[in-house]
Amino acid sequence: PWRARAMPHAAMASASPRIQVHSRLTSSHKRGVSRGQTWRSVSSRNTVMVSTTPDQIEVERKYAADDGVDLLRARVLGLGGTELAVVTFTDTYFDTETCDLTAHDVWLRRRDAIWEIKVPIPGDDKRSGGERSVFREVEGPKGCLIEIEKVLKLEPRDSSSDDEIEDVKSSEKTEDDDLLKLEASMQNLGITSFATFTTNRVKLKLDGASIDIDAASFGHCVVEVEVLCGSVAEIAKANSLVERVAEKLRLKDVGATGGKLETYIRKNCADVLKTLVEKGIIKP
Repeated sequence: PWRARAMPHAAMASASPRIQVHSRLTSSHKRGVSRGQTWRSVSSRNTVMVSTTPDQIEVERKYAADDGVDLLRARVLGLGGTELAVVTFTDTYFDTETCDLTAHDVWLRRRDAIWEIKVPIPGDDKRSGGERSVFREVEGPKGCLIEIEKVLKLEPRDSSSDDEIEDVKSSEKTEDDDLLKLEASMQNLGITSFATFTTNRVKLKLDGASIDIDAASFGHCVVEVEVLCGSVAEIAKANSLVERVAEKLRLKDVGATGGKLETYIRKNCADVLKTLVEKGIIKP
């Protein structure tokens, strides 16, 4: 039901080279694969589900994919790595016409059937496109609506009645109700889609690091090297592992235009870009 703004497909520049540290606050699910995504397991011997607990920290860095998907895949496998799966998913991002969410560096997304919102942590260095060095990622329509209300300084919904009936309703029914509430609130607030693109992702593993090779539907390719750790004390070690794996793969840093979403905005969403530059969320 959402009104999508017109967005031409175009080739895009590369993403930011900085290492990202993400504090994930999501429920456990197949990492990188949401309900409704296309998932192809490469081999039954491989483990294709990785649970992420709420206190895990994600250390990630993006690199250029100039060598192409096939050569990069072969390079990982040649070094003793494993191909886990190939997935396809579609991301749609939402905001008001005046960018009331993204102007606060808050990014509401539906990845296939999964609703997520990325919220900045106070005091953290800014990045854009929902790709700060540290962020909270909240999953599910109920959590998304709560965060929207906080950002827009709305009176929170009275959820007491919801809590009373949750015990006697199935979780699936409750989630359906939460989705209806989110959609109704978005319609009332004028929150519509402003960016949609599909990503084909090759998921690999090497030396304990996850490697995702992404090819977006508008011509952008990027490699993400990621390590999960359980505490802040492990971040430096994770950073070192990311850099060692990248060096083994002969990966090159990408440019400074940001990740997939930021570059999509730069290429296809002039009004959004203008507002976010004025707000200091995206660099000119």
